[in-house]
Amino acid sequence: MTTKAASEIIENAQDEKDTATPQPAIHVEERQLTLHDFLKTVIKAKGSDLHLQASSVPMIRVDGRARFLDCPPPTDEQMKEYVDAIIKAQGEPEERRHMLEHKGAVDVAYSLPGQARFRTNIFHSREKYAIVMRRIVTKIPNFEELNLPPQVEGLADFHRGIVIVSGTTGSGKSTSLAAIIGKINRTRSERIITVEDPIEFQHENAKALVSQVEVGTDSESYEYALRAMMRQDPDTILIGEIRDPFSLSTALKAADTGHLVFTTVHATNAWTTVQRVVSLFDPQMKELQQQQLALNLQAVISQRLAKKREGKGRIPVVEIMMATPIVRKYILDGEFEKLKGAVGNKEAGSQSFDQHLTELFQKQIIDVGEARRLASNPDALNLALRGISNSDTRLR
Repeated sequence: MTTKAASEIIENAQDEKDTATPQPAIHVEERQLTLHDFLKTVIKAKGSDLHLQASSVPMIRVDGRARFLDCPPPTDEQMKEYVDAIIKAQGEPEERRHMLEHKGAVDVAYSLPGQARFRTNIFHSREKYAIVMRRIVTKIPNFEELNLPPQVEGLADFHRGIVIVSGTTGSGKSTSLAAIIGKINRTRSERIITVEDPIEFQHENAKALVSQVEVGTDSESYEYALRAMMRQDPDTILIGEIRDPFSLSTALKAADTGHLVFTTVHATNAWTTVQRVVSLFDPQMKELQQQQLALNLQAVISQRLAKKREGKGRIPVVEIMMATPIVRKYILDGEFEKLKGAVGNKEAGSQSFDQHLTELFQKQIIDVGEARRLASNPDALNLALRGISNSDTRLR
């Protein structure tokens, strides 16, 4: 497979518009393909993910779409070679191999020297190896490039409290947080500490002093890194993910003691993000943690990615729930269902997914099909879109 032909991909599950344009195949050389061949293909095609597994056609993801490569499936022997190459590149290869063989999966970071880093998961599928590698874009993004609402940039102006960013895997959470941390780094003289698994964006010291701890490389575990972090004199903290009661407790304690905390949660919108956080409360400390969340929450941001109208590239669709007095009261009183009504309060800086989708459609950035696909309430969105122009043929 030649890397110069990386953009020639056979697309899986094409939509009606795509089927009108035949997809050329990648030309495959008569040689054994290396792991780096596949990674270079991802870079050339501007893809985000590489999927490899024994006896299955390799697949990459471009602009959120799964596309198969026109090359032979890797054999068991090839997959073992790919796994060995990734494991041997780790700081403690035997420990990683032991985890893979005894627990069934392992998370690591892998670098293509001078070109890119990849967040990698190796696992077993039907007793054979499988690999998923997500490309980490190391350049710190700015807000203009990301097309994020101005309220998101404003989160970098807080000095204490907790900001939670939610969304599914691949929705751009880490990218948005990198932009926020990047702005704090450029504008404030303070101490920033991040705990990540793995590190995705590498922040060089600007006005701030930045320390980034990678779980498995710089610390033996997520829990140990979080415990140590509070003894390292931070001002701003990034906790890569709230994944259990301990990481939530650490984040809430840090916010409650005057630190600014950013973190992520897997949830589909802003108000259910709060419910997800509440589900992780320690039963013995539920009342205290509910109070900590209510008093220290600054904002909840939830993200989805929409395909642009012209078909190339994606743009973030962002739901924002600012912590207004009424939001804090609902959390304090445990009236979490009522948070849904607070999301659309644009006067307070909040906005719903459907409000942002309507705005993006009005600016002709996305089409009506994409707006409907991502809407939280498709019927209400249709009414909003028709309110823009009842005669607009794009709505038909």
